[in-house]
Amino acid sequence: MKKFVFQLEDVMKYREFLQSQAEIELGKAMAAEHEIQTKLDEIAAQSIAVKTRMKGSTDFNEINAAHNFNILLDQQKEYLLKKMAEAKIVSEQKRKVLQESMQKTEALHKLRERQLSEYHDEENKEEENTADDITTSHFRQN
Repeated sequence: MKKFVFQLEDVMKYREFLQSQAEIELGKAMAAEHEIQTKLDEIAAQSIAVKTRMKGSTDFNEINAAHNFNILLDQQKEYLLKKMAEAKIVSEQKRKVLQESMQKTEALHKLRERQLSEYHDEENKEEENTADDITTSHFRQN
């Protein structure tokens, strides 16, 4: 019997490539989210440090500088929160692309497995028929 050939092998490989590209893109988007979150965490830590340092301070210039620094931190935080919202939207879009790509790839894998199973069933049936023919011809000769 001839060798099994999946007619859509090239399409399946292309879809696997697209899936791997989608995984890479999602990874990049999630890395961007993580980077923004790290910056937000740093801002929170700086804010806490300034507030802790200013407890009980009576120096007006120091208090004013700390207040101005807190305003700057709040502005940076607001900017980063907007960037985080945008990054989350991008990540969600990349996640959907990956999910669709995985579904398409999985459908081809299932089709290939089904065709391979049918090929093996047909091969087994052919072997049985050959064995039956040999047995039948052996009995006819006797």
